[in-house]
Amino acid sequence: MKLGFKTFLVILVSLVLITGTVFSVTNLRFFFPVQVAGALAVLMDGVVADFNSEHPDIFVEPIYSGNYDQTMQKAVTAAQGKNPPDVALLLAIDIFSLLDMNLIEDMDQFLVGEDANFTEPFYAGFLENSMIDGVTWSIPFQRSTPIFYYNKDHFREVGLDPENPPKTWEELLEAAKKLTIKDSRGNVTRWGFEDITDDTWTIQAWILQAGGKYANETGTESYFDTPEVVKAVEQWTYMTNVERVMPRHRSYGAASQDFVAGAASMMFNSTGSLSFVKSSATFDFGVAPLPGEAKTAVPTGGGNLYIFKGIPEENKEAAWTFVKWLSKPENSARWSIGTGYIPVRKDAFETEALKEFAEGFPYILVARDQLDVARREMAFHSNSQIREVFLTTLQNILDERVPISAGLKQLQEEVEMILAPFKQ
Repeated sequence: MKLGFKTFLVILVSLVLITGTVFSVTNLRFFFPVQVAGALAVLMDGVVADFNSEHPDIFVEPIYSGNYDQTMQKAVTAAQGKNPPDVALLLAIDIFSLLDMNLIEDMDQFLVGEDANFTEPFYAGFLENSMIDGVTWSIPFQRSTPIFYYNKDHFREVGLDPENPPKTWEELLEAAKKLTIKDSRGNVTRWGFEDITDDTWTIQAWILQAGGKYANETGTESYFDTPEVVKAVEQWTYMTNVERVMPRHRSYGAASQDFVAGAASMMFNSTGSLSFVKSSATFDFGVAPLPGEAKTAVPTGGGNLYIFKGIPEENKEAAWTFVKWLSKPENSARWSIGTGYIPVRKDAFETEALKEFAEGFPYILVARDQLDVARREMAFHSNSQIREVFLTTLQNILDERVPISAGLKQLQEEVEMILAPFKQ
């Protein structure tokens, strides 16, 4: 039930008249990364309304502030203007930037007493981006991993087993070659495979699978010129520019649209796309773990809950009450069912709501099982700047404006210069 501010005031006045008692209410501002009119805003409205109903001494106002980058910018601007949000859902990988600006409270101060073991039920892979040097700075909430989607009808059409999706890079390439359709002039009319090349997330899966890594745990070292990173980028360029079974450029939304339209037979995309694909695909599709190489691995992604500095002490306590409530197993399950994101804690899968949902949509369990091989997402100090340099390099390589080895060598040098101040 949605509880609007006016309704809340009416209830508050009524309680005062009935009891003759005036009690204080702590107001919280919650920055959330979604457009105001979006479906997620409607869902979050209901979640927050339920919290407000259960906690008459706290009133949370959700503030919908655009995408993740826009919400981060608004939160930082507000905090630096001495008017910080109390709670914000921001990218897990924003942790170093927020710490460098001294904007967030550590969560360890709340993880005492009855909450000392609060994070134990959470998946370890989701917690990796929350902690630095043993200190917890954020709580996972809206999290995801890349996952493999494939069109079973297309598999049957070209003689592939729809119940046996590719499990290695080689099998993925061979399947993509069979599934790609080109016209008499060689123009692709159906892509065998699409990956998200307009971002730096899914390439991290290829790097991990090649046996490599991209950053150290403290965000001060990069490894972009290693043989494993070269191997991962070589596989991308081979599929795009040699075999031409994968387009050079695709965003998350465009890849999902191509897949449900039948213009692509396989794709890597976020588990957050599960709900869209489920509601939009008019064909038989499958979901599976990403194919591996030297190892099987995926990076985590998505947003965590942060409590900001510069707010009154009573707001800090109320903010923790809100964060703790949002993280309850039934609320984690509710958010997963409504969005397609993965529940962040294991006991969410024991709730009746998620059990019933999984019976009708077992692919959510594939996403859960893949968490066994989930690893921290790439995160650095000056993370947004490094992501931009990394993406530009990948685009230049895919567009054949620079050779792979030279591009990655220059990338490593640029990132080392950016990180130099943080090594002192």
